[in-house]
Amino acid sequence: MNVVLIMVRVGILIILALMLNTALGYENKVDSLILLAITIFCLKSMNIGRWVFVFIVLVSALYIPVSLNYGHPNLTIISALSETNVSEAIEFAKDTDWLAILIAILFTGSTLFLFHFVPKVSSKKLNIFLVVVFSFLLFDKPIRTMIDRKVSDDYVYKTISYMRYAPARFIFDWYDSYDKYHEYNKQIRSQREVASTWIITKENDVPQNTILVIGESVRKDYMNAYGFEANNTPFMSHSVGQLWLDFLSAGPNTFTSVMRFITLGDGINIELNNNINTLASTAGIETYWISNQGRMGEFDTGISMIASYADNLSFTRSGSFRDSNVYDSALLPEVRSALSENQNSKLIVVHLIGSHPGFCDRVEGDVDFSFNGSKISCYIQSIKQTDSLLSNINDYAKQQPIDYNLIYLSDHGLGHREGGKNLRHDPLVKQAYEVPLFITGSNFDERHIMTPRRNGFSVLKGISEVMGISTVKLDKMSSFFSEVDDKAIVNNGEGEIVDFQSLNEDPIK
Repeated sequence: MNVVLIMVRVGILIILALMLNTALGYENKVDSLILLAITIFCLKSMNIGRWVFVFIVLVSALYIPVSLNYGHPNLTIISALSETNVSEAIEFAKDTDWLAILIAILFTGSTLFLFHFVPKVSSKKLNIFLVVVFSFLLFDKPIRTMIDRKVSDDYVYKTISYMRYAPARFIFDWYDSYDKYHEYNKQIRSQREVASTWIITKENDVPQNTILVIGESVRKDYMNAYGFEANNTPFMSHSVGQLWLDFLSAGPNTFTSVMRFITLGDGINIELNNNINTLASTAGIETYWISNQGRMGEFDTGISMIASYADNLSFTRSGSFRDSNVYDSALLPEVRSALSENQNSKLIVVHLIGSHPGFCDRVEGDVDFSFNGSKISCYIQSIKQTDSLLSNINDYAKQQPIDYNLIYLSDHGLGHREGGKNLRHDPLVKQAYEVPLFITGSNFDERHIMTPRRNGFSVLKGISEVMGISTVKLDKMSSFFSEVDDKAIVNNGEGEIVDFQSLNEDPIK
């Protein structure tokens, strides 16, 4: 065969391997590309090989909109799928970048076209040689890694997890992430039967309202209060209180971060029974949970399980097929009612849908801004909408005869997509963790800019101090309001604590 033709066909094999590996969200390494190239080469020689290849291509094409945003299957994707209701899934589909769809279509057409030019294996010796090379490359990396890390158990699991063969890893990563997520939720559910172990060492004798507002998907560099050019935070930009400049979310998604804001834990493991609601209740404070996020059925998710500890529960969404878009303003009557219920001390947690992706679906009314396309303009407007809601809640709290504190923070930020014209979850960028924290209340008479670094793992300590509560366990932690910096660490959403400084920069484009 002509040497040039051989080189062209080898080149086609490598291109196909590169396309498939990338579509499934994996890093391109020499061994992974050779493994895929051998697979494609052998499929061409099998009777059903063409249909197997078509199946692999279609699966890869369907996954492209996900891999472009989130990479290969992982715990972040599984938790998002498991805790997303039908209306949010529809919003994700509507917000899918048309370019991603075009790439998937071009990928399908081009891979099927190029497959026609892949030669068939015509030699038994070549077959044997390919099998030997494939087997060596398949197991070389896993074996070397297990030796280096002195692995002494779970050999099959570790072997597959260290492989660089995309088809096997794709199936394994779905299974492994699903298993980890549900094992984690199983452990959390088992804690539901365990009583809290708070031992109160100090209570606040003066009745007060504490309102914790948990925002959604807000990165602070898109807020005027933190220097953004658009005037989208008139309340936070000028109100008395504390604006924290260096606050890091506990994680890059709601599932990871909120659980660690409001439970006792070490950054990875949490004590579900020792949560914000049981803390307040043990100190004699009435608790409310008012949410615009899906409940997904009784005790189905970690956050709704924590919510279930509250004395009073209110969800605008059940997570059912009947769900439709509900604006955060629907929470205001519930908040107002809770504040005026009585003159006792209350903890009111307000969980917003905020600036969740599908930004234009979050906006109630007109968009006042024009910045880098319609999606980012809606994102900026959604932040202004949250700021307005905070202002309303603050006004309601002022009208009550007892003191109050209002705490606002966002669960996590986002990373840019589409050349800066859209935003999605991205655990690899710093801005996914750099979120706002603002505290105001009746005891503030001036504005303070707070510079100590705080990470999301110390939020429960801060809330306890705001409520005037001390406990044996929380007393071991430094004061949230001290000048001592927290460590610059975050949970990456995969159950790992990582150095914040090791993450990538993702500035506003």
